[in-house]
Amino acid sequence: MNTNPAFGAVLLIEDNPGDARLIEEMLREHRTDPPIELIHESSLGAGLESLVGSDPDVLLLDLQLPDSTGLDTLERVLGKTETVPVIVLTGMPEASLGMEAVSHGAQDYLVKDDVTPEVLARAIRYAIERKKTERELRTRTRELAILNQLTRHDIRNDISLVVGRAREVAEHVEPRGQDAIDEIIQSSNHILQLTRTVGDIVETVTDDEEVDLHPVVLSQVLATEVEKAQGLYRGVELSIEGEVAGLRVRANDLLSSVVGNLISNAIFYNDKDVPVVRLSAERMDETVVIRVADNGPGIPDRRKERIFAEGERGETSSGMGIGLSLVDRLVTQYDGEIWVEDNEPEGSVFCVELRRTE
Repeated sequence: MNTNPAFGAVLLIEDNPGDARLIEEMLREHRTDPPIELIHESSLGAGLESLVGSDPDVLLLDLQLPDSTGLDTLERVLGKTETVPVIVLTGMPEASLGMEAVSHGAQDYLVKDDVTPEVLARAIRYAIERKKTERELRTRTRELAILNQLTRHDIRNDISLVVGRAREVAEHVEPRGQDAIDEIIQSSNHILQLTRTVGDIVETVTDDEEVDLHPVVLSQVLATEVEKAQGLYRGVELSIEGEVAGLRVRANDLLSSVVGNLISNAIFYNDKDVPVVRLSAERMDETVVIRVADNGPGIPDRRKERIFAEGERGETSSGMGIGLSLVDRLVTQYDGEIWVEDNEPEGSVFCVELRRTE
């Protein structure tokens, strides 16, 4: 027998005396010190009062009760607690209802005729562990949200102030100090781009909702991101080539982060005195291919397939590669494709293919 079931108090909400007695006998088979405490209620109303008052380790719930039936029973229970794991008890004809209950927030379901002491104890232990993991993930999500708020506002505001003041000072600095000022401005702008990227990553990994895709006007995204880059970086040639008006792609608001990161990388990791970045979009039968071409050092063939991997760095860069990792993550969410080609006569072209919506 298991002498350490990792649970102490069990709340059972069950209106059938025979089923309740059977559950009690199964729990008694686990001889523990102190013994497992079973709290039995035969109605949902009384069960909810015990739930709030006793804070059990786990709740065993029959969905068919005198004062509530079906999934409404589960919803009312979940509305009272976020911490207590719920295991639904069903009869054989209700097995499909048990599966549906799991999709609505129950940790597990057990068919009464199939329950044994071992099955019951194992289900309770697993439910408690899964709920513990959920609570930890929820706490980390909240912490990430706070970090995201700090990154997107406080840090960005301070760095924006540094950039603004550096540009004011630049007018009064002797020529020999211009290189240092330019370096300060460039590094600060890179920090601004990184804070945006980190914020977008946090948003994608903490969003519980299914990704909501909708038609996005491509010309607006390209124009906005080019204008932002022109405001951040000096001595850069940025342009949008070809006809992009009227093109709509299946994406969401974070498409701007895809384009912005590709532009930023094309500029920041460029080894030319004047970085040149050309954006274009080509209408295909069912898709649109967005291209961001630069005149930088290019990307060796051996790195083209792995460059979007998380943490991948450039050969001459100390950057973490999180921007391209985010780009790949978002393009995948859009059911799109991304790859790298050689630019002629020099540089690279990042290509993003997305589904057309018109």
